[in-house]
Amino acid sequence: MEKNSDNPVRVRFAPSPTGNLHIGGVRTALFNYIFALKYKGKFILRVDDTDRARSKKEYEDAIVDDLRWFEISWDEFYRQSERASIYEKYLNTLKENGLVYECFCTGEEILKSKEIAIKSKKPYIYNGRCANLSSGEKEKLSLNFKEKGLYPSIRLNIAQVLRMDSSFYSIEFNDAVHGHLSFNSKLIGDFILKTEDNRFAYNFASIIDDYDLRITHVIRGEDHISNTPKQILILKALGKEPPVFAHISLLCGKDGKIMSKRDAASNILYYKEKGYLPEAVLNYLAVTGNTFTVHNYKDGKKEIFEKEIFSNFLEMARLFDIKKAKGSSAIFNEDKLSHINEKRLAAMPAKQLIKVLTEKFQAGDVLKKLQKTYGESLYIEIIDFLKNEFKTVKEILKEIEIFFDGVNIELGGIKYDAGLKQALLDNLRNTDDFGENSIKNIIKETAWQNSKAVKECYETLRLFITGRLDGPSILKIIKFLGKDRAVKRLSV
Repeated sequence: MEKNSDNPVRVRFAPSPTGNLHIGGVRTALFNYIFALKYKGKFILRVDDTDRARSKKEYEDAIVDDLRWFEISWDEFYRQSERASIYEKYLNTLKENGLVYECFCTGEEILKSKEIAIKSKKPYIYNGRCANLSSGEKEKLSLNFKEKGLYPSIRLNIAQVLRMDSSFYSIEFNDAVHGHLSFNSKLIGDFILKTEDNRFAYNFASIIDDYDLRITHVIRGEDHISNTPKQILILKALGKEPPVFAHISLLCGKDGKIMSKRDAASNILYYKEKGYLPEAVLNYLAVTGNTFTVHNYKDGKKEIFEKEIFSNFLEMARLFDIKKAKGSSAIFNEDKLSHINEKRLAAMPAKQLIKVLTEKFQAGDVLKKLQKTYGESLYIEIIDFLKNEFKTVKEILKEIEIFFDGVNIELGGIKYDAGLKQALLDNLRNTDDFGENSIKNIIKETAWQNSKAVKECYETLRLFITGRLDGPSILKIIKFLGKDRAVKRLSV
């Protein structure tokens, strides 16, 4: 996959700070990051903030924070808003070579042309009418624009580029994911490099950055395939070679629709609040779309299976195959994410989980309180118990509440046998052994003494110990609480 053995791999993730980072963006960042790890290259974070009206610092900060939450780190950082002089330099080169021209068409005029194309059921292609304006016409139109506080947009002159090299009639490239792709330059039309509000257009700024920052592989969503021929034309007009392009499948929901920034389940905050581990989210994003195929040898025969759990980024990078990130869109299924999250929690040592809960979910205060209440040994044992009982961090943190004194037990009109409750209280009060087996035997004995089902004894205990009708092993919970707390709750 390396473009040149003498040219180290350099990839980039280039989010626009016009909104929060969405789950599809995280997948793109992940693929770039592990690709860089795989080939011992560099991962660059570039904020594409040329859209000054919509770009906000708060979104940039949120994107950076989210990437750090996932522990995706970068080697270099850039903002397009700080690189205008670089874009101007390359634009001047195109001007000097007569490959661009000023366009005085207004937004309204362009919109009308597009509407006509739609009614005619034809693709919109700019007609190039400003390419041959006389100097007098240009002067008049320029004065009119200046009075309105506008600038003429700058368009690439495709006809002039083709005169420079006829091989550009067909823009062809080998996409690392989709294979050979070809586009007719004449169907692209003269596109804008700099807009009438004096900002550099996405296609120009993006590919100039890719070249100037020595990006070797552009890994991005397949919705950008249509931008690629334009970007290649820009580089060809400058006499530069394009990077390797790899357009990965898009992320879709279970309904088959592409997940967008507007979807609640696309926002990273959604997964934080639901209590999913960052590494579980990354793990699931990695395997969506069958991007990883692992070869395993058993009894001398090669088996192929989809690996579900990765221990770290390096293992993920070792097994990553960019060529497999194609085909139908990757389907994001939260049930499968929940399954992976559950496995991750169960496999994680208690002390590591405590670190994650503290650093990623701001649970330091409640954990310190639990540690102070029960002591180090029992504290670790409680965390180890809970991580094997729940699927998310949110569920674990909610369950921790029952281990504190003063927990609010709300029966909510639930009926119970007061006599059975008293019998359980008396029998627990009269034992000094509060181990699980001892409590289990007390429950059985109480059920026999009162002609009740053992299940009813368990339910009564759970109701008054936790205030809930279901949950993890009540035997372990009572053991952790200890005799004094258990008896006190049953005495209410």
